[in-house]
Amino acid sequence: MGVIRMLDIEVANLIAAGEVVDRPASVVKELLENAIDAGADTVTLEIRNGGISMIRVTDNGCGMSEEDLPTALKRHATSKIRSADDLARITTLGFRGEALAAIASVSDIHIISKRREDECGHVLTATDGRVISVEEIGCADGTVMLVENLFARIPARKKFLKKDATEAQAIAATAEKIAMSHPEISLTFISQGQVKFKTPGDGQLLHTLHALFGKEVTDRLIAVEGQSLGIRVHGFVGRSDAARGNRNLQNFFLNGRYIKSRTMMAALERAYTSYIAPDRFPLAALFVTLEPSAVDVNVHPTKLEIKFSDERVVFEAVYYAVRAALEENTDRPSLVLTQEKAKEPSTRPAPLTQEAISIPPVLKAPPAPPSVQPKAPASPRPAELSPEESLRILQMASKFKAEDEGIRTKPDGEPIFKSPADAFRQAPTSTMSPSPIHKQEAPASSASMETQEEKPPIPPYRYLGTLFRFYIILELCDENKCLIIDQHAAHERILFEKLKKNRSTACTAQELLVPLSVRLTPAELAAAIDNKEIFASVGMIFHENAQKDSLILTAIPGAVSPYEAESLLISMADELAAATGNPTLTKDILSERALYQVACKAAIKGGRTYDETEIDWLCRQVLAMPDITVCPHGRPIAFYLTKSELDRRFNRI
Repeated sequence: MGVIRMLDIEVANLIAAGEVVDRPASVVKELLENAIDAGADTVTLEIRNGGISMIRVTDNGCGMSEEDLPTALKRHATSKIRSADDLARITTLGFRGEALAAIASVSDIHIISKRREDECGHVLTATDGRVISVEEIGCADGTVMLVENLFARIPARKKFLKKDATEAQAIAATAEKIAMSHPEISLTFISQGQVKFKTPGDGQLLHTLHALFGKEVTDRLIAVEGQSLGIRVHGFVGRSDAARGNRNLQNFFLNGRYIKSRTMMAALERAYTSYIAPDRFPLAALFVTLEPSAVDVNVHPTKLEIKFSDERVVFEAVYYAVRAALEENTDRPSLVLTQEKAKEPSTRPAPLTQEAISIPPVLKAPPAPPSVQPKAPASPRPAELSPEESLRILQMASKFKAEDEGIRTKPDGEPIFKSPADAFRQAPTSTMSPSPIHKQEAPASSASMETQEEKPPIPPYRYLGTLFRFYIILELCDENKCLIIDQHAAHERILFEKLKKNRSTACTAQELLVPLSVRLTPAELAAAIDNKEIFASVGMIFHENAQKDSLILTAIPGAVSPYEAESLLISMADELAAATGNPTLTKDILSERALYQVACKAAIKGGRTYDETEIDWLCRQVLAMPDITVCPHGRPIAFYLTKSELDRRFNRI
């Protein structure tokens, strides 16, 4: 007698349910997606006891007929696709026909539904996947899905659930992602009888984000819009001062579906190179729209994991769209004086009238004594470049430092800062008086006029002094506000931008006298061979060895040592295998990291006193470059403090 036998349908459904329904949040995801596919524009989600006792989803969609209700609970029953060809152009959120069957097999379920053309609706009752009854009922157009006693008859599954509060938080996170994915739908979330959030459903993503996360978060967002090779990228990303210590607020959507994508995550975070600290993570709500045939969403029953036909072009589309948005953002944050401590942007909804809370370190940190030098922030060391290129970069940066005593001025009017000891021996800060109002001067020659026209005009300002030997205070005379500048961070960014501009972009290949063997994993080896022409474009030439288990490097980029070339090749191949980058961007990012280390060391320091002429030059550079808002390590360069904010604190308004 054979030992292989067919499982009962009930057992098979329980096994399938484990892939789709592992906790109440999974049920919520499937029910909300069905409501969206039904064409609803108003959806209400209500739960009790973290969704274990009750989950109810009400929508005003197309509804179901009496004949369709029992069929909807069968496995592989769906209205979304008809043939295998439809899998190549899926535009709906659901299509597998497994969700309702899986949910019904582990709970008690009631479905109340009515189509607009029907005179009355019908209610279906089912337990453990078996239909008990289908009866007529008077109800509104649309569908009500009521799921009760989840996992009540499966103790082994129920014991793995968390506390009710934890499960409710997981449901809230799922509902937030569904609401973001379709801002044209008004979604109301109710837990234990309390409304947690309600989105407006007006099609404006920013309004939806405001309803979900509050004004404090939305005030720190930058709009993203870009298109490349038929791929559109749009949405919002956070400013540098909104970076967080985790990735919880990174949300990616593909054709209206929330997904988890390592490719998009890597592109987002690499775009923030030199905008935030390496241990911080940007927040984002990014949408990618492309042809359905270019992506496979039928990878896993949960449909969170997807595969792109060409992941590199998706990476580049996201990277360049986000990078362009960051470079075009010229808004410097404003100080809001409050006695509360600074904190990361809250993820809890806030009323429309709530004020944003943002306290920079300027008003919190006590002044450092002159004898104590502040520690440099932790950051990657610039070991990625060769000694020759590092020396060349240092020589480029040295023109911004003084080599003798006294102030010297370069031909373009830029001062060279003196040594810290000489600068500190100058007059103390308390003796520096406010300077007269500085206005944009007329250029003296046609050559200088061309230079002036390349930069925006500098607004009239007055230098008020330096606070704690760290922060420069300027009064912007025509704008009723002052600008508080971190002198080290500002100079560091200015140097960094100049170094980037002067950096050579040529990628010349240098042949090796002794070829270098580099062993890779099978996935890395395949990725490197498939993209051989891309490696050659950055000066890295190789061929596969006879055993086909490693690569033989015969030429490397001219600015990279052989040891660094091996590490760089492995890093690039790994990123290509994981679809998290391309060699050209990787080389540029590594080079940028080295540049901002050089800029940090060459910049003037906080806690030291500098000549007023030097400070004035720095102020003019900051005012002439409104697009620089953070230093390469991600710290803010300057904050505005408005007269109205001071009036508010002094009870004048």
